[in-house]
Amino acid sequence: MKRFSVRKTVIGRRTVLRGLVGGVAVGVGLPPLEAMFNANGTAYAQGAAIPKRLGVFFWGNGVKLDRWTPANTGTGWTPSLELAPLMPVKDYVNVVSGMAIKTGNERGHHAGTVGILSGAPMISEPHPNSAYASTFSAPSIDQVAANAIGMSTRFKSLEVGISKRLDTVEGTTLHYLSHNGPDSANPPEYDPSAVFNRIFGTGFVVPGMTTPTSMPVVDVSKVLKKSVLDAVMGDITALKMKVGTADGMRLDQHMENVRAIENRLMTTTAPSAATQAMCAVPGKTTLPSETSSKEALAERMTAMSSLITMALACDQTRVFSILFSGSVNGTVFWEIGATGGHHDLTHNEADPQPTVHAATIFTMQQFATLLTSLKAVSEGAGNLLDSCAILASSCVAEGKVHSITDYPILVAGSAGGKLKYPSVHYRSATGENASMVLMSMLQAVGLPLTTFGSMGGQVTSGLSAIQGA
Repeated sequence: MKRFSVRKTVIGRRTVLRGLVGGVAVGVGLPPLEAMFNANGTAYAQGAAIPKRLGVFFWGNGVKLDRWTPANTGTGWTPSLELAPLMPVKDYVNVVSGMAIKTGNERGHHAGTVGILSGAPMISEPHPNSAYASTFSAPSIDQVAANAIGMSTRFKSLEVGISKRLDTVEGTTLHYLSHNGPDSANPPEYDPSAVFNRIFGTGFVVPGMTTPTSMPVVDVSKVLKKSVLDAVMGDITALKMKVGTADGMRLDQHMENVRAIENRLMTTTAPSAATQAMCAVPGKTTLPSETSSKEALAERMTAMSSLITMALACDQTRVFSILFSGSVNGTVFWEIGATGGHHDLTHNEADPQPTVHAATIFTMQQFATLLTSLKAVSEGAGNLLDSCAILASSCVAEGKVHSITDYPILVAGSAGGKLKYPSVHYRSATGENASMVLMSMLQAVGLPLTTFGSMGGQVTSGLSAIQGA
C-alpha cells in the first residue's frame, strides 16, 4: 500500500480551476491529488469511493487466431505474437478465448459487432442503396454503463474515433460503435482539438453536428494564441501553497500534460485571432497531413488517449468508447507497409496473411498506448487503470471466414479489484456465451445485474474466471 505524505488541507474531488481567455470562460479540472483521499488512499476524504470507469476499444475485421491466442492459460500466460505489444501492461489485461457470440450469424461483421457490444441480436433493415443494412436492437455496453455510472459527471460518456475509413452505407452497425438502441447511435469525434474544447471550453458541439447546441464554442487554445492554463495560473499557485509536496508535484505534472496536449493541437497556420474568435466551431486538429490512404492513426490515438485519460482523471466522464477502426473498414495500415484496405486484405491476401497479422500487431500497439496512459496517472493508492474495466474486441473472430466463435476478447483494468489482477488467460472448452464477459464487466463497475443480453445472447451469470474479489 502506498504511503501518503502529510497533507496541509483537504480538497474536493470535483474542484475546478476557472478563468477567462479573451473573454471566453474556461475550466481546468484537477488530477487525483493525495489531498482528495483518505489516509490510506482507498477512498475520497469525504467518504466517497474511488469511481469505477468503463471503456470500449473496438477494431474491425478480427485477428489471426493462430497468432492471437496465447499458448498457455492461467496467470502465467505468455503473450502471443499479436498480443506481444501488451507485455508492459500484461498484469492488467485478461485474455478470454474460446467464447462464442450466441446471437446468430445472419450477416458476419454485422452480427458479431452487435453481439459483442450489446449481447443482443442485430436488426436487419431495408437496404435499397447497399448490399445489406442493420442496426442494434439494444444499447451497447458503454451506454448501459453510462446510464448507471455516467449520470453525475459533466459528460455521460465520451465517444472518439481514430480511422475514418468506415462503411457508411450499411446502417448504423458498421458506421458507429456506441448505440442507445435501434438507429440511435452516438457518433464519435475524430478531431482531438474538438475533444479538447469539449473538456475545457464553455460547452460542446455534439459530434456530427455543424453548429453548437448552446453558446458558441471558441477554440481557446488558438484564440489570441493563449493557453487555458494562463487563465488559471493564479489559482494553481495558491493551491500549491495549501497542499503537500507530493501534490505540488502532481499539479506541476498535470499542468505539463495539459500544456503538452495544447502544444500538439496548436497550429502554426491558424487563422488570425480576429477571424478565429468569430468561429462558432472549434478549429481543425493539427495532426500530420493526411490522405485517405495515409491517416495519422498512431498520432490520433496518442492524442485521444491523453484526452481520455485527462477526462477520467478529472472526473469529467466515467464512460468512453474508442472506435479504432470500423467493421468492414477500408483502413490502410500504411505504417506496416499495407497499400490496400484492411477488409479487402483479410479476404484477398494469401495465407498466412502476413500483412493482416502485422495490422493486428499495430492495432494492439495502439491499445497499449491507451493502457499505458491510464496506468501513468496515480489515483489514491494505485493508478487510473486500477479503477477501469475496458473491453477490447472486434466484429468477427477471423475476417476471412466471418467466424463468430473462438472470439478475440480482452478485458483490461482491475475495476477496483472486481476483475482479476494479475491477469489471466481463460480459454473456454465449451464455447460459452460471450455475453458473460459483458455481464462481468458491468457488475464490476457497480451494476447489480442478474441477467444481461437478449435471446441467444442472454446470460444469467458473469464469467467467474475473470472476476476478482
